[in-house]
Amino acid sequence: MKSMKSVTVGLVVLLGFVLLSSMYQISEAEMGAKAQQASVALQTRPNDLMLLKRDAVRVACTKHIDWDMESCRTIDQQRVSIGMTAEQAQLSWGKPKAVNTTMTPDVAHEQWVYGGEYLYVDNGILRSMQTSRMAPLFNINLHL
Repeated sequence: MKSMKSVTVGLVVLLGFVLLSSMYQISEAEMGAKAQQASVALQTRPNDLMLLKRDAVRVACTKHIDWDMESCRTIDQQRVSIGMTAEQAQLSWGKPKAVNTTMTPDVAHEQWVYGGEYLYVDNGILRSMQTSRMAPLFNINLHL
């Protein structure tokens, strides 16, 4: 079952490279190199997954074979990055303290509140982040 899943993933990756090559005029040599990299990544993935420290991240990254290992390591280190899915961001930082939602005809904008930090999610993708810090109440300059 596992080997069939790996073969399926490999075929999907290879098909993706074929489509990309036609869209972007990638040479056969470049396409072969990319396919080789994908093959190596598939072979090393089980070992890479074992290096993740958080069990929940390891389980999620095993389930989501479409998540690259760099994203899995970022999540494991409890960091977020623009372009992550909402699922990845929540796995990284946990459930937000509050979610503020703005609906437009085209997009569901969400503001996830984590104390003084905010994540902005549009249609399930992390699009921006904001960090708040307290400004000093007053500024004292002592000239002696």
